[in-house]
Amino acid sequence: MPALPLAEWRDFYVMIGTASGAIVGATFIVATLAAGLESRALGMRGFITPTAVHLGSVLVGSAILSAPTLTPLSLSILLGAGGIAGTIYSLVVTSRIWMRNLDRDDRAFYAVLPVLAYAAIAAAAVLVHWTAVKALEILAASLVALLVIGIRNAWDMASFLITREKRD
Repeated sequence: MPALPLAEWRDFYVMIGTASGAIVGATFIVATLAAGLESRALGMRGFITPTAVHLGSVLVGSAILSAPTLTPLSLSILLGAGGIAGTIYSLVVTSRIWMRNLDRDDRAFYAVLPVLAYAAIAAAAVLVHWTAVKALEILAASLVALLVIGIRNAWDMASFLITREKRD
């Protein structure tokens, strides 16, 4: 199998990896804001921690994909493991929060979209052997989706906590 065309994607992964690292820092600030709330266990396990995990996945994925000696087999193994683990984790999170009083946007961004993004990463792991270019495109779209999900959710949590604190 020919070498993967990852060199063409290097700047892309450096950019989204840097962005996700910065937003992970902001998520820790949100976690600090939530520290004084009585109902923080569900908030941490259902909302704040998953957001940090999604952003961390973008960061780790970007680091892996910036590695200069990645082979198709190692990419398949890493993507497959990460995609499957992320899908399972997102399904667990979904089961924790699904019955909560969430609007459609929150259900989409906290539950449905992360599952789909991680499943697409797992699918990209399979596609590496047949069409590396398409696999890299699916992977890029999935990581950008996780980055957007993380940014949106971090903002949603911060604005919720700030407005809730003012009401209390």
